[in-house]
Amino acid sequence: MHLLVLVLEQNTLLPSILEKLYQVGVTGTTVLNSVGMGRLLAQYGKSSPVGNLVKEKLRKGNYTNKTLFAVIRSEEILEKAIDAISEAVGDLDKPDTGILFTIKLDRVIGLS
Repeated sequence: MHLLVLVLEQNTLLPSILEKLYQVGVTGTTVLNSVGMGRLLAQYGKSSPVGNLVKEKLRKGNYTNKTLFAVIRSEEILEKAIDAISEAVGDLDKPDTGILFTIKLDRVIGLS
């Protein structure tokens, strides 16, 4: 089993991502509001290179990200999920898209 984590910068893409994940076999995903360190530094008036870059974004009104967590049973579904997210979001290596990572899980309790 694997844990897929996506920190999504563009919240408007969330419905599309969830639909695509469901279509490839990911039937459960937890979604949380999240805020990155750069945004918090800018919000609290701390001066840093990251904070200065983020201040402009804060003025545009996008204050939070969405962070998705999905426990995925197989490598096959994991790869399909990553492809589905990439299709919806685009190139995650570009700025202001998001961060995706996976963790191999040794044990999961409470997943039906």
